[in-house]
Amino acid sequence: MGKKVDKVKIEGLVTVYQEDEKGNRTYLVKNAKNHWVNAGLKGLLSALIGKIVYANGSYAYIYFWSHEFKIYLGSDVSTTTTPGMTSLVSPIGTAPGTAPNSTWGTDIEQVATGVWRVTFVARWNAGTVSGTVGELALYLRPFTSTGVGWEKTIVSGTYTYPQAMVARLSVADGDFSSFIIDPNKSLTVQWEVRISFA
Repeated sequence: MGKKVDKVKIEGLVTVYQEDEKGNRTYLVKNAKNHWVNAGLKGLLSALIGKIVYANGSYAYIYFWSHEFKIYLGSDVSTTTTPGMTSLVSPIGTAPGTAPNSTWGTDIEQVATGVWRVTFVARWNAGTVSGTVGELALYLRPFTSTGVGWEKTIVSGTYTYPQAMVARLSVADGDFSSFIIDPNKSLTVQWEVRISFA
């Protein structure tokens, strides 16, 4: 009998809805699974092998991962996701896309034994974006170093890791069905990152 191999599963589950002035919601996407791309995958490994991120000064700051995170929308419905992708194929608005009016996140939460999650949320006010949505992307500021025991230290000022697309959701991959944005309602995207023992 073979030896059992333990695994860790990392999923991105995306829910999209529109909401009218009375708070009535219309769900357009529910718990669709994203596709991680190289920037996100490499960034996760980089976080595991890093040694220190240190700002040595009263006004020294290093910003990474969730700092000013964004979710962007695109209209492409024919291009599947590949690991090397760095942006949406056809962003809605000027590349990388029309930024949401507001963003926020949830605290890390244990939802079951061996299952943890955090959610990134983005909202566009009514009339902010329009068109057909065929792709979405999560942009974070992942670590980029590849050497074991890497260090990042500054003594003054700020350093901000570059923002990068870490995950994509698309109609072409069969993740969801395209939808037309109702300009009279706000649009909200909830991007849940779930890590579980599998």
